[in-house]
Amino acid sequence: MSKNQENKPVISPASEIEFKIERAFNAPRDLVWKAHSEADHLKHWWGPKGCTVSVKLFEFRPGGLFHYGMHYSTGSAMWGRFFYREIEANKRIVWLNSFATETGGIARAPFSQDCPLEMHNVMTLTEHNGKTTLTLRSTPFGANAQECKFFADLHGSMQQGFGGTYDQLSAYLAKL
Repeated sequence: MSKNQENKPVISPASEIEFKIERAFNAPRDLVWKAHSEADHLKHWWGPKGCTVSVKLFEFRPGGLFHYGMHYSTGSAMWGRFFYREIEANKRIVWLNSFATETGGIARAPFSQDCPLEMHNVMTLTEHNGKTTLTLRSTPFGANAQECKFFADLHGSMQQGFGGTYDQLSAYLAKL
């Protein structure tokens, strides 16, 4: 991060800290859409490898919440939430993603106080010859300079995490 003349941190433009991942699935767009827009599908593939997802609340509409728990074999659990902002059927979902409390409130990441509280996500789907390409773009939302730097430094870990999650989605789609 740079500093301005008053020695205050200047947050980098979103394009400098944006996380982007693109993945092609051997499935039609409407099926990939259903996997994202229905709780009965999401619980089978969302989250890191090795966890079981429970759905506490699922309101797939602008202004709605997806509140979920990620449960691990060690007995530990982490909670997360999506706050849906925009939905364009079969094409685009925009949401704020955050860690959460068990009751659905926004929470700090359990691994760092420097992680942004919320991430702004834009997911788009395009189809060509029966295959669907998913593009996810994520940026910190309402974050300070230190949180933006932390987010930028997380890109490698996020690539690995989303890669594993999308591996699970690919396997799940193949079963449908």
